[in-house]
This record gives sequence, C-alpha cells and structure tokens, in this order.
Amino acid sequence: MIDGTTFVNIEEFHYANTYKRLAPSKGGKHIRDVVFHEMWELFVWSAVIGYINKERKPLRKRTKSPPFRWQVVKEPHQKLLLVMAVESVNNFEILKNPEELRKNIEEHSNAGLYKMHEEMALDKLAYQNIESLIYLIQNRLENS
Repeated sequence: MIDGTTFVNIEEFHYANTYKRLAPSKGGKHIRDVVFHEMWELFVWSAVIGYINKERKPLRKRTKSPPFRWQVVKEPHQKLLLVMAVESVNNFEILKNPEELRKNIEEHSNAGLYKMHEEMALDKLAYQNIESLIYLIQNRLENS
C-alpha cells in the first residue's frame, strides 16, 4: 500500500495548465471559480479517465513541489484507485510494491490529464461546469 505521507507526482505541464484552470491553487482562482474544489479530486478524475481508456503516460517532467500527499485523497477514492491499479495489471502483487503502485496511478492520471487537456483545447467552454465535463468525456468514450 502507499504510505499516506508520500507525495503525489504531477507533470509540470499539467500543473501549470490543467490543474490551475480546473482546481484552486495558492494565490490562484477561488473555489467557486473552478470545477474541482481540491486538486486531489482532479487527480482522481483524470486517473479514472486514464483507466477507462486503458492508457498510461509516463511523467516527462514532474513538478518541483508535488502539490499534495496521498493521505489527502479521501475515501472511497483511494480504494477506487487501488482497485483500478490492480485491474490494470491483472495482479494483486502490485499492492506489495508501493512505488510501482504509485507510479501506475500517476501514469493513468497523467494519461487522463492529456485527454482532458485535449478536450479543453477543442472547446474552451466545455469545462464551465462538472455536468458538461462528464457529458463530454462520456460522449467521446462511447463514440470511440
């Protein structure tokens, strides 16, 4: 299992662009102006997109200061990420290797962030509210 004090790594590009656009940051947007109220929520959502698409994308350049620790990811979301990681490799052994488990989740999240970034590039108004976000991604998945 992943130690709660472990930092979650995010690609610098997505932190500077996608995270700052969709989640609040220090000195950035206020909670009422963003889709996700916490950065970890965006991390989980993008990981789900990565898992649904069966895509992993290694992090090219990590943020210098990871924005949050694993322990801030609320339940049942931690368990969901663990289940998806196990399913993605079809083996429970990944649970015995915290580093590989964390890497698996981060890479799926990174792949999902790329999909989200593509969506935002296609339609600037697509992410005005969470319902639009969910609808757009579901439509793309169903039609692919």
